[in-house]
Amino acid sequence: MEAIGLFVTLEARPGKEADAEAFLKSAQPLALNEKGTLKWYAIKLGPGKFGIFDTFANEGGRNAHLTGEIAKALGARANELFAAPPQIEKMEVLASTPLKQVESAGDNSITIQNKSGVFHINITQPLTTYKVVPSDLNHITDNDYIGVASTQAPDGTEVAKQIFVFPSEFRGAVEGSVLLDPQPGSAAQSRMTNGSVSLRHAAESHSRMTNGVVQKGRGTALVVRYQDGERTISVPANVPVLGVVPGEVQLAAGETAYAKTDKQADGTLTTHMILVIGGPSSGNGK
Repeated sequence: MEAIGLFVTLEARPGKEADAEAFLKSAQPLALNEKGTLKWYAIKLGPGKFGIFDTFANEGGRNAHLTGEIAKALGARANELFAAPPQIEKMEVLASTPLKQVESAGDNSITIQNKSGVFHINITQPLTTYKVVPSDLNHITDNDYIGVASTQAPDGTEVAKQIFVFPSEFRGAVEGSVLLDPQPGSAAQSRMTNGSVSLRHAAESHSRMTNGVVQKGRGTALVVRYQDGERTISVPANVPVLGVVPGEVQLAAGETAYAKTDKQADGTLTTHMILVIGGPSSGNGK
């Protein structure tokens, strides 16, 4: 459960705005590997002004973050990229909306809460667990299933902010397009879209998450197709790309996870595939 947080404000040195933005984006894989960090956001507050917002269940998680790899990387490049030392504010979380957060997990079942409610899911064996690892656009090949998080630029262009590369067994999972809540510090609405994709020269947009099958083409855009439509998303340089791969993970309360489920005749939900989005790999894989 989110109980406390941090809000860090940063101002880029003149001429270093693009470098500062790229640096903050590059920190996301490090945040995903922090066991005690429940949510982590790098945000843009205005021209040359940035922020980091993250939440934790307890002081142990917050202190680990403040002395972790992101803090070390920030300290190493602060003088180069930023006009003043980071302004760090500690805060208390009064209320929040969980995103596929694990409430409890055992050998035979897992309970996951999201904004729609609490779901008790029975685990069937053999269970395969998945984790996220740093990747790049070169790992996207024709007919791949992917996820693209994007936001809408002022000119209406949809711009990729993050790309997930899924294994073939995730193909078809949550196909369609669903709006998500705005991220902290942003008025823009986001979306999750699952479908099929091709690369091309294009520029259209709205803040959303897009999953699909990829066909490589020329240019710097992904065209993501799903059951009843498609989205064209511009792909700028330095977009974080994360691969989803089988691996040992920690299934524990507070982790952010996605379970691919099947509904049985009696209404119960079962799963044999669980993706843990937050938290490090461990020796207790299930």
